[in-house]
Amino acid sequence: MAATNGHVPMTKTENDYENNSLSRQVTVQLSSEQYERLFFQPTAAKGDLSKRLGNPTLLGLLGFLVPFSSTMFCLCGFQGANTTSLVSLTGIWYFYGGMCMVLAGLAEFILGNTFPFVVFTVYGVHWVQGAYTQDPFHPLVVAYGASPENALNLEYNAGIGLYYVVMVLVSFVFFLGSLRTNVPFVIIFGCLLFLFGLFAAGQFTVGQNPTAEGLAYAAYLFKIAGGFGMVCVIMGWYLAIITACASTGVPCPLPVFDLSTKVFRGSKAAANEHAGSVRASDVAA
Repeated sequence: MAATNGHVPMTKTENDYENNSLSRQVTVQLSSEQYERLFFQPTAAKGDLSKRLGNPTLLGLLGFLVPFSSTMFCLCGFQGANTTSLVSLTGIWYFYGGMCMVLAGLAEFILGNTFPFVVFTVYGVHWVQGAYTQDPFHPLVVAYGASPENALNLEYNAGIGLYYVVMVLVSFVFFLGSLRTNVPFVIIFGCLLFLFGLFAAGQFTVGQNPTAEGLAYAAYLFKIAGGFGMVCVIMGWYLAIITACASTGVPCPLPVFDLSTKVFRGSKAAANEHAGSVRASDVAA
């Protein structure tokens, strides 16, 4: 499926119910903003699978938002919750975060939508990793000794902190890739940079200063991270409303703030996005 003059052709079949032998095809032109609402992808992938298969974008988005929102509520201390409350979210991380996001990512891969495929899959596996680490049936901290205080171990927290540093790099890559999608996506990835950075700082603090003062400072860092996360929550649910309405044809006045025609809008940038699937002459300069 190639973009033509900034529009994406989508074909549907209408049947004459009084005479089942008659049918006709109607081609609907989707603007780049309309396609962005459905797939979070600036231009269409090659092929016509998106005409025949369901749109997995909403599943991936909700698979991220349900565990992420719950986690941020805990970090911000709503209803007396704190970091220890995260253990109760293990199942949500496994199934909503892990299963839904990975399935959505694989579906995006089948449709040929590279960026959503990578984003959903990477963050989906991140939820599985987090759930596995804190799962009572997989007490990794026991490797550092049987005492519960080993959760404050320097080596243990350094390892987790370094992982969050790597997630900062991953989110930075996604932030760069989101510059041609939409404004809420850019804000989400921008805030995730600070969130993972604060997570890393908090883990390093716990390992290097496992005193009451150090733990209080780490909790403060996690709470600030929760504040950045709440911005992601707001932007994410904003996109979820837009995507749900676009998927069912419900009129939605909320703008998606599409960037595909505003950032790097030259033909070379668009052609590089889907090598072989979008011709430079098909994208408005």
